[in-house]
Amino acid sequence: MNHIAISGTEYPHKNINEVLDMAELLTVKNLELWIPHNFKISEIDHITKMLDQRKLKVICVSTWTQLNIPENIKAKQDLITMSIDAAKIFNTGFVNTYFGPNPLRNVKESIDVYLKNIDSCLNKAIKENVIIVLENEFEKSGTDITRRAENVLEIISRINSPNFQLNFDPCNFYFAGEEPFPYAYKLLKDHIKYIHLKDGMKFSKVLYPHPGDGFLWQDASGDYICTALGNGAIPWEGFFKQLMKDNYDGVLTLEPHVPVNLLEKTFKESLEYLSGMFEKLND
Repeated sequence: MNHIAISGTEYPHKNINEVLDMAELLTVKNLELWIPHNFKISEIDHITKMLDQRKLKVICVSTWTQLNIPENIKAKQDLITMSIDAAKIFNTGFVNTYFGPNPLRNVKESIDVYLKNIDSCLNKAIKENVIIVLENEFEKSGTDITRRAENVLEIISRINSPNFQLNFDPCNFYFAGEEPFPYAYKLLKDHIKYIHLKDGMKFSKVLYPHPGDGFLWQDASGDYICTALGNGAIPWEGFFKQLMKDNYDGVLTLEPHVPVNLLEKTFKESLEYLSGMFEKLND
């Protein structure tokens, strides 16, 4: 498990150079880049040259596309298609997307609509030999059905394609009030092809009376804050031990989701934690 990446989601409105600079500072060689937040498709040739010069690699192209939300479906489909084209140019096999909340639909209706909306994108992914990974999410309304592991399993099972799999985010499950490990992991492990890493814990006004911008994350189950790996509530040792036992050989992408002034520090502490954990588990 030596494929570590950092996510450009932490730099949604910054110059791409800041993402590349951070990767070099952290001596991380892999990146998840967001389109259009980190780059536009028209810039991709220039971005590719920059990556080559710095010996960096894009391992996933991500889009904030929620196909269970009825607005702008065609634009979202086009963005996923564009991300697949970008993934081919970057020579990576993954594009990341999202499901989305919708209080007007039950689980079955949500899945039925999502399957219809993702179909053209999936056909494109199959043609280009790219895997669309769906990320499980938390959110304030409690109506994004990917907050529950059994719903994620049903979505993937109904689509039933090797080109549609899971971006497993343990902390997102925790924030949604779902047990990330062992429950969600063991239920979904056969479909996990990509993993997002952040840590978090419940928010308390007693502990953090002035959380500040970018500090608080809200879900229907409560309020949370993100931390460096090992400082929150996720049972990482058991999780990584099981990943090794299951021979997971995919990417682990760090996305700390902390305020900008804590970003570099949190990245560094999380990488140190990962290094120590893998050394411990390999002894």
